[in-house]
Amino acid sequence: ISQSAIDSGDLLSASNYFAQAAQYSPEKYELREEAGTLASEAGNINAAKAYLGQVYDAQLLTPSGVIILGDIAYQQGDVDESIKLWEAANAVEADAGIYTKLIQAYRQAGDWENTLRAQRELVTIHPNNPDFNYQLGLTLAATQPQTALAYLSLAGELDESVKTKSKSLVRNLRSAINRGDRSFQFVIAGQELAALGEWELALLAFTNATELNPSSADAWAYRGEMIQQIGQDGYQDLERAVELNPDSTAVNALMGLYWQRQERYELALVYLYAAAYLDDNNPAMQAEIGNMLGLMGNIAAAESHYQLAANIDPKETTYWNALANFYIRYEIDIKEKRAAAARQAVILAPEDPISLDILAQVYLLQDNPIIAERFLMRALSAD
Repeated sequence: ISQSAIDSGDLLSASNYFAQAAQYSPEKYELREEAGTLASEAGNINAAKAYLGQVYDAQLLTPSGVIILGDIAYQQGDVDESIKLWEAANAVEADAGIYTKLIQAYRQAGDWENTLRAQRELVTIHPNNPDFNYQLGLTLAATQPQTALAYLSLAGELDESVKTKSKSLVRNLRSAINRGDRSFQFVIAGQELAALGEWELALLAFTNATELNPSSADAWAYRGEMIQQIGQDGYQDLERAVELNPDSTAVNALMGLYWQRQERYELALVYLYAAAYLDDNNPAMQAEIGNMLGLMGNIAAAESHYQLAANIDPKETTYWNALANFYIRYEIDIKEKRAAAARQAVILAPEDPISLDILAQVYLLQDNPIIAERFLMRALSAD
């Protein structure tokens, strides 16, 4: 009956049949484990936990069953329990899949020592896996920058896409290491990790930088930004950064972004204008000021800052796209300017899907869906 239910895809009924059979043969714990496994596959987590837990308590649960119990604990938010279970399964039968689960759980628990240990063991087992080497390299960049390069370089040699992704990190980290300032190495590592979206690792890198050099205003400011990226406040670190060096471009820029997120736009502008004054050739600052002024409703002033950003770095598509997006967002009826900015971005990067997408939007606004579709198809082809 159980097999028939499985064949028909009714896993929950199959689980119930195995559980009933286990009641008649209590010594056959494999029946309870099968009931738990099927219940898990059917999405009945509570039943799966109950059945598998009985076998686990009898110390007869197979590694695959222990892994499922760990998965359930993780889904229910009990990270410590999931780690205990996955470690037990891994001790019996080491597996890349279990290591991957453990690494994720260690990271979530903030246990970087065990994260590194597990990543090293995984690379030892699979020395030619580019992703495992890359992930280990990222963690080492935040903790032991000088050791990270070997793994990042090997990952790049094994996989061209990884090489492209980690190119900036490897180049800038190597340059920072040559300077010999360990705190600076962590700041650079943190910036590069943040650019890759590795917020927790970036936070760890900036924390290490502040511990090595508590007077580094930029390190404190970046740390405050990373704290925000993981969903917390970060203001105390930013305030400390301002106290240490109120004339830092990065400190002012990041404090401006903080107040922008609080929707304190006028206060945010004070810091962004200060950052732009300190670095008057920085297009990113001008674009952010334009964004802020737009949010405040000062469209004319916002346009001038977006235009200035594009003119400062006319070969960079980012700022032409930002200008075109500005015209689109605020529905400014300046057809030629809107189209010119979007076209310039495509001229600079004909295969950039973002630029192609924005130009398509411009043509849609101009009631030209046929040409818009062509550029959307090109964007899809590019990405």
